[in-house]
Amino acid sequence: MLKVKFEGIDDWNRPVFRHIGKDDRFCALDKLFPYEAPESEVLEQVDESDLVYKGSKFQSEPMGTSCNVEIIRTV
Repeated sequence: MLKVKFEGIDDWNRPVFRHIGKDDRFCALDKLFPYEAPESEVLEQVDESDLVYKGSKFQSEPMGTSCNVEIIRTV
């Protein structure tokens, strides 16, 4: 299982999570947030089942592939 942590909100208002120590990114497609949304707000609404593979860049288009990740909460 990959461990990911919240990285930020992309240009399409999707919450982006980064694989710790790697460049792989994951995002939620159906839960959108304002750019300034704090991590705590995102983590209240997004869980592992919401995430799909996004690619290796923060602004990449999601591939939509399901994934097996664990969100590491820092807040």
